[in-house]
Amino acid sequence: VEPRAQEVAIMVCDQGPGIPPDRIIDVFAPFTRLETSRNRETGGIGLGLALARSIVQEAGGDIALTNRPEGGLAATITLPRKQR
Repeated sequence: VEPRAQEVAIMVCDQGPGIPPDRIIDVFAPFTRLETSRNRETGGIGLGLALARSIVQEAGGDIALTNRPEGGLAATITLPRKQR
């Protein structure tokens, strides 16, 4: 968690194979799955990232995915800071 002036950023990283750069935007569409041998074994219907983005945007934030140079993927969620 990284505090910023007007927002809070939360980054979650994995050590998977990453996502081809030209497909990163696609995986936020409902029922979208990248076909790999790994996801055929683990299942899923392709709703996780679509639901996550919807929830985060409803809270006034955003979610972004980036491939990490050392491998894997980083998901960064930014949310507005609540004013006290």
